[in-house]
Amino acid sequence: MSAIINMLVRAVRGAAVYNPDAQSAPCCVLWPDGDCQWEPVAARLQAEMPELFILGDYDVLKRTGPAIWLRCVIADKAPKVELPGGSTPVLYLPGVSRQDLRAVETCPDHLKPIAELQYSGTIWSQINAKDWTVLAFLKSEQGGLGLDVSQDIDSRHAMQLAPYLEKAMGI
Repeated sequence: MSAIINMLVRAVRGAAVYNPDAQSAPCCVLWPDGDCQWEPVAARLQAEMPELFILGDYDVLKRTGPAIWLRCVIADKAPKVELPGGSTPVLYLPGVSRQDLRAVETCPDHLKPIAELQYSGTIWSQINAKDWTVLAFLKSEQGGLGLDVSQDIDSRHAMQLAPYLEKAMGI
């Protein structure tokens, strides 16, 4: 596993850390990604994170499904799905931002089954409560990698293409 993927896995899993003397365990980690920036690496991360499930079309083998199925997964009621013992389920939400979930009354119907999870679970987000972007994760010293990354257009474009290139090259 590449070092960056390893650090990403640790960061996402780290969102589930809590103080048992003061808090209840989160039922899940929500990973909102309104711009779908992380989508190219999500399937690769599933190989490293058996607790990672993806909002999308139903496919139990790919661990993807609609919001109501994700609720069943968390409740340990989804047929043919076993949650790894001792791990907190992670729900990757491509095309869904934190803001989409915040206003439950105006939340799109297809997301309403998981909107409440922002309260009983936790959200993997930046320290300023914004959703993680690829650039923010690479640059941030608080929860990210703290790298010195150029922000010109070509660099941003390369960051978006890198996961596709890794996949095509089998890295």
